[in-house]
Amino acid sequence: MIKSIAVAHRKPGLTREEYNRYWKEQHGPLAARLFPGVRKYVQNHLVDVPGMEYEGDGVVEMWYDDILAYQNAMRFLRSEEGKVLMEDGAKFAEMRPGAGLWIVEEHVIKDELA
Repeated sequence: MIKSIAVAHRKPGLTREEYNRYWKEQHGPLAARLFPGVRKYVQNHLVDVPGMEYEGDGVVEMWYDDILAYQNAMRFLRSEEGKVLMEDGAKFAEMRPGAGLWIVEEHVIKDELA
């Protein structure tokens, strides 16, 4: 199993609350329905901490069975159906391809939540 981790950036002019609401209530369900091969999808919304400055406005994590499933999902974004997802993303997010993107294999050392 592999995971993509990406820093998300809000579109200029949106408040963090507007951004988070659209991401969670509109884009999230659309992505979960359309994106092929995604086994798990998690949005991480920032918590305001006094004195803390962030690189972006959130972090998105997606799990895939393998690198081929990830590559197929990326190809999907260039398809007609994938364009629907990209156009929706442009309504609330600033697209920065490759910025803050990692493809990783997760190794859990401790999991008290399981």
